[in-house]
Amino acid sequence: MAGFLDRLVTWLGGPPPPPSGLPEPVSAAAVPSRPSILPDDARLPEASRPLVARLLSLIADIEARTQDDAVLVSALTEVRQMRDDHLPRLVTSYAEIPAAHRAEIFRRTGRSASYNLNQGFERMIERLETLSRSLAQDDIDSFADNLRFIEHRYGNDDPSR
Repeated sequence: MAGFLDRLVTWLGGPPPPPSGLPEPVSAAAVPSRPSILPDDARLPEASRPLVARLLSLIADIEARTQDDAVLVSALTEVRQMRDDHLPRLVTSYAEIPAAHRAEIFRRTGRSASYNLNQGFERMIERLETLSRSLAQDDIDSFADNLRFIEHRYGNDDPSR
């Protein structure tokens, strides 16, 4: 009987039900990706580790706040691209410079390679902080509106209101 129902559901255009006793498959979009760069990455200078930790924390926060909102898909796309593409590429490009040749970066820019790396992290953090503030603005505005309503409705002891 179960085989007949499976064929009937498939014939009617629906997906076949998952085999009994096995969990339903989870879509890749529902499972958050683990960052490929972590703060304790051996390729990072010590001074960069807190910056990477902050960056990843901001990304995780924004990702959690935008996960269920289709309107915010561009923000979610941006932070995932930063985490999955831009951050690893920046770290890899830094790590691929042989230590003996990093002084050339200083000669060209007047700053060490690790300083320039941290500047890149700080720019990414600034963008994430701006994005986070922008996402929070609707909540801030709503809270302010509710406070004004409460003040207007209950703020005056005059019974004629």
